[in-house]
Amino acid sequence: MSIMIYLAAGCLFLLLYAYIAFPLLVSLLARLRPRKWRMDETYRPTVSIILPVFNEELVLRRCIESLLNLNYPNDKIEILCGSDGSMDSSPAILNEMAGKNQGIRPFFFPRQRGKMLTLNDLVAHANNEILLFVDADVTLNPNAVLSHVRHYIDQSVGGVAGRLTIASERTDGIYRSESTFLSFESNLRRNEAEIGSTIGLYGGNYSMRRSMWHALPDDRVYDDFFAVLNIINSGQRLLYEDGAVSTELYARDYREESARKKRNASRCLYTFRFMPLVLFRGPAAWLLWPHKILRWATGFLALGVLLGSFAGYFAGMEWVLPFLVLESLILILIFVGWIARNSKRPLPLASGMYWFFRMNLAFMMGIVEFLFSRQKPIWEQTSRFDSLSAVPIRDKEAVHS
Repeated sequence: MSIMIYLAAGCLFLLLYAYIAFPLLVSLLARLRPRKWRMDETYRPTVSIILPVFNEELVLRRCIESLLNLNYPNDKIEILCGSDGSMDSSPAILNEMAGKNQGIRPFFFPRQRGKMLTLNDLVAHANNEILLFVDADVTLNPNAVLSHVRHYIDQSVGGVAGRLTIASERTDGIYRSESTFLSFESNLRRNEAEIGSTIGLYGGNYSMRRSMWHALPDDRVYDDFFAVLNIINSGQRLLYEDGAVSTELYARDYREESARKKRNASRCLYTFRFMPLVLFRGPAAWLLWPHKILRWATGFLALGVLLGSFAGYFAGMEWVLPFLVLESLILILIFVGWIARNSKRPLPLASGMYWFFRMNLAFMMGIVEFLFSRQKPIWEQTSRFDSLSAVPIRDKEAVHS
């Protein structure tokens, strides 16, 4: 029975390290031992914006308009938009906007093949030094490109991760929890970049040198994580830029967000197949384990703590009782968060615990999906809306109006 107690203690240690000790350590190192790099506000390399599209008629026009309004010389920027077999009015919107703006280069692929193959084709047609990847459901702030490219004057920089913000008139638990998580994640990425390289980025707002691009080898890899691994594996730095802001009008419910998190874990783990040694060597290896692997394994680690605590208590170890009481309170909070999941005024702690539970359950499912090689090259699109006042109601877990 002592084995179960050791298991619980080990799992608890890993959880505390991933969520508390590791962020604090990275923050401390960023202040005590930062690695400086050069920046030049006047640097203007040529930029190719890569925009894959599938059935994005609700948001596509708004996204492209934000790209056309970027503060950057028109002769140094091109926008490559690829419609991946879209069946709505997205191709018509692309044709219309390309007809009015010479900087837009539209590509129309007759059948849907998935984002990865679309990215490969678009990058193959890109002409410029810097690639900036954008998703159709976001808008960029006017100075986003300027904020990205100022770092590339330093030859040690291979890529730059931009900042994601979400906007909504919603006040439900999932929106608040996602906002809190994004703040935590942005701070961690900023500190990681200060000491070397961040190992996380948002796939709808990141840039890299054209020379760093490697064609995606499989339609089941995760494009943004593949880029992360390629950059750090080549010895280049991946920085984080607060000034390059992308804004998403948040429309997902718990079901959709869980599916996204499951896909994230499954595809990222699959991506390691192509560069497995980055987990064991190089300056970023010690970042990948707590920031990625332990997070995806959080559900299994928490289950180990719970089972070990119960086993110890029923074996006569009464000192375990306070831990069981704490774990029981957490389970109660999760249940209360589930009850109030659609409330406009959720209980912050309960809603946060329920969100944490749902997202880590999704990660567990993603690990299982990876182990049984069940990744799909094409996934279901999540909800979109074209303004803050237009919130779609897709199922019983969607936010109530």
